[in-house]
Amino acid sequence: MISLEVQNNQSFDLSVIPFLSKEDFRNSVLEGMVCGYRMIGLTPLNNDEPEKLISILADARSSMIHLTGGVFDKNDLKFESFANLFPQTNYFECELAENHGYMLLNHPWLRPVRKQNMISGNKPYQFYKIDGEEIHEVAVGPIHAGVIEPGHFRFQCHGELVYNLEINLGYQHRGIEKLLLKSNSSQSIVLAESIAGDTVIGHSYAHCSAIESLSKTQISLRAQVIRSIAEEIERAAMHLTGLGGVANDIGFSLVASSYGRLRTLVINSLALICGSRFGRGLFVYGGVRFDLNDEMVNSILNNLQIVRDDVEAVNQYLFSSIGALARFENTGVVQNELAAQVGLVGLAARSCGIEEDARIHFPYGAYRYSPVSLINLSGGDVFSRARLRAMEIDESLRFVIDQLENLPDGEIKTNFGNVESNQGVIAIVEGWRGEIVHTVFTNDEGNLSHYKIKDPSFNNWYGLSLALRKTAISDFPLCNKSFDLSYAGHDL
Repeated sequence: MISLEVQNNQSFDLSVIPFLSKEDFRNSVLEGMVCGYRMIGLTPLNNDEPEKLISILADARSSMIHLTGGVFDKNDLKFESFANLFPQTNYFECELAENHGYMLLNHPWLRPVRKQNMISGNKPYQFYKIDGEEIHEVAVGPIHAGVIEPGHFRFQCHGELVYNLEINLGYQHRGIEKLLLKSNSSQSIVLAESIAGDTVIGHSYAHCSAIESLSKTQISLRAQVIRSIAEEIERAAMHLTGLGGVANDIGFSLVASSYGRLRTLVINSLALICGSRFGRGLFVYGGVRFDLNDEMVNSILNNLQIVRDDVEAVNQYLFSSIGALARFENTGVVQNELAAQVGLVGLAARSCGIEEDARIHFPYGAYRYSPVSLINLSGGDVFSRARLRAMEIDESLRFVIDQLENLPDGEIKTNFGNVESNQGVIAIVEGWRGEIVHTVFTNDEGNLSHYKIKDPSFNNWYGLSLALRKTAISDFPLCNKSFDLSYAGHDL
């Protein structure tokens, strides 16, 4: 494979990316995917030059990221789709067609990503339909009850059995990628915190890591540890939310409220650090805004020890319940091979037996010195997704308690340098849902010229569709909550 090889958060000169002819570009990318690399980006060098396309592939075995460029005729933006051979590329190609006018030849299923009803060439999109006298269609959303964000779900059913679920999103589109190109440094971090409101730490971490790499800013070990503590607190809090959600969806209100009580203790611990229960305001370029003193450390340790003891009892109650297990086991199954083919990430992938975790395979920050354990299950069902959350909570609490008890000395913030010109960086973070990727390029003046965000929900919404096949439509809320995906993170 002809490519530029870099590591996570390693800045590089844009001029060293190999730009190949259309045919050589396709062959090189195919060669990488044949070798087992996974696509994490397919984006132009910048929005003004869509004819300069860059493929970004990740190799978990070597912890390397491979960038290959292709040069196309600006008036002939077309190439043979990769998706027939490698379904993981499907949605990346759909996004490329929607945003930049590319024509993907022989693409298996070109569909909208964020424009709901239009596809390449502004053609009306026709939803997938199954013919048959006893087939009926159920359309849900985009407006839902309460505070649920907007998304459209269209079921093709035979009786109660779902044959196909098509998910159409894009109603939350805020143009964050373009706003990041126009914003100043203080505004940019606020925007990063707002990509997905339940993943403030994950996206802030990726954004700050990218900008710091482009400016050659070195972060102190103490700041790295505080960042990772916050990331694991966010992970534990949101996994508690997810467990409460699946418990609530099966009517297990005692367990659901117990998880909610424990989540409050966890997010209050984050508030002790930075004043926000969601972690807003903690990250700054060069480190963190707030330090930890002995009183704060003791308070957080006390909170998390209560959570650690109590969550064990609540987990035991949930996962020993015959009624709960009857609803969880063999419901919403995604097979391992299919999950790998479509490129699921994070908890959704690990619940199918796929060993994929950026903290381990593309280590960053404190994880380079204090690794976490790789945990996965093989069932691919609601039970596996729920049980894995419980196991990851235990590991996150272990990590945080260990780091708090051995917090290194040092400054919490270093001087932030100027962003260098004509540079690029790929920043990967393992958010609580899975792999977050921020791809950032700069121009001749050292200003950001291209910013591409990939939230784990971009990969995993299709996994929910797969989980519903041959599943009762009444199990949709439970399956949906077991994935617990983001509308805003997908729509950007």
